[in-house]
Amino acid sequence: MKIVVIGTKMMPKIINKMIDQLPNVEIQYHCSEFYEEAASIADALQKEGKADAILFSGPTSYHYARRRIVATIPWAYLPYSRVAAFQACLEGIAIFQSDLKALSVDQFDHNLLREALEEVGIHDSVILRAGIDSEEEQFEKKLLEFHRNCYRQGRVSLCVTSMEHIAGPLRAEGIPCVRIYPVKEVLQEQIYHLQILHLSAKKNQGRRAVIAIQLNYVSFDEQNLMFQEWEQLQCQNEYRKNVYSLAQRMEAAVFSGDGNHFFIVTSRHSLMNVFLKDSTYWEFGRLGRRFPDNTIYMGIGIGDTTLEAKSRAVMALNKSVLEHSGKSYMIEENQAIEISFPGENELKLPSLSFLAQRLHLSTDTLKKLMAALEDCGKEVDAVTLAEKLQISARSANRLLAHLEKEGYAAVVGKQSQGKGRPSRILRIELPWDEG
Repeated sequence: MKIVVIGTKMMPKIINKMIDQLPNVEIQYHCSEFYEEAASIADALQKEGKADAILFSGPTSYHYARRRIVATIPWAYLPYSRVAAFQACLEGIAIFQSDLKALSVDQFDHNLLREALEEVGIHDSVILRAGIDSEEEQFEKKLLEFHRNCYRQGRVSLCVTSMEHIAGPLRAEGIPCVRIYPVKEVLQEQIYHLQILHLSAKKNQGRRAVIAIQLNYVSFDEQNLMFQEWEQLQCQNEYRKNVYSLAQRMEAAVFSGDGNHFFIVTSRHSLMNVFLKDSTYWEFGRLGRRFPDNTIYMGIGIGDTTLEAKSRAVMALNKSVLEHSGKSYMIEENQAIEISFPGENELKLPSLSFLAQRLHLSTDTLKKLMAALEDCGKEVDAVTLAEKLQISARSANRLLAHLEKEGYAAVVGKQSQGKGRPSRILRIELPWDEG
């Protein structure tokens, strides 16, 4: 198996120091001066059949390429870990004598950095984040200016980056800067992952998969027919938007029989390695919980043709609807395999810091929100939430809208406060791992 690594000129030297001899794996390198070149390089490698899999040196080049090129062979990138954060902190202390009390960071996950600092007893560090997207014009120039300004204004004592084009110029200007590198365990894990994807794709080449979905709608207000119709359309539109978003992430096609039935057509490889293996399946199940009075049924079929896969998906869906147990099924040959959505107790719940990042909140604000929910219950409206958090009603509405979008809140009723439209009452569920 040939794996091509796309990265800067330093990557071969870094990876060769970490990698052990792996059986049946050949590592080649394609050096790119700028991350924007990654898309065209990956496209050429796929079209010319020069690679069995592609490993990007970091998330920036990977996500940039994913927005422009459809992956026809397995792709992965080298993520950064807390071990990498520890290494950066040690380098900052040893080389630059930094006290790590104030740092600037760009593409590296600031939560990993904060966790690393807290584990070594530094709890009050200020971490300034760049917040600049790689799609913006002059992306690297903006990152350089961000770090320069933070340091020259005396706001930080150390800059942290995962990008070579940022670390080099800053150090040349005498600005203390450490670069994050992937660690050996992460590299080996990603190579093994690419091997599995490659073998799976070869074994199941040509097999099609169809996900059949049915949404059973129940109105909040069965007495008001006009309101019922409006709310059903709102529910259907919201659900349709999320189904198409899911299909886009899977690089799949969607067709719909009506507003309540959808069929997602994809490959067996994508089904197994994106929908079922990653967090997509869990997120899809959580999407159903956004509409607490409604029910989502799902059936999956796999076959040599799309028609065969669809027929089996419908059989699996009918079995799920008939049982009315919340279970879903997958049929590949003649056997229905149960693939129930995980219950809350079975989920690996996200950490508090991960949840805060997902909701674009500070950890302190999230803690205040949790305390407010404990105080007034999980069902709140914008006015109540604004009072509890001591924020404006507009800010509370924005927060509720974001919680709803992420699937952590759902409308459970409405209440009239005199003039104006009735305010919505939402139930908020915030899962997190105390450990």
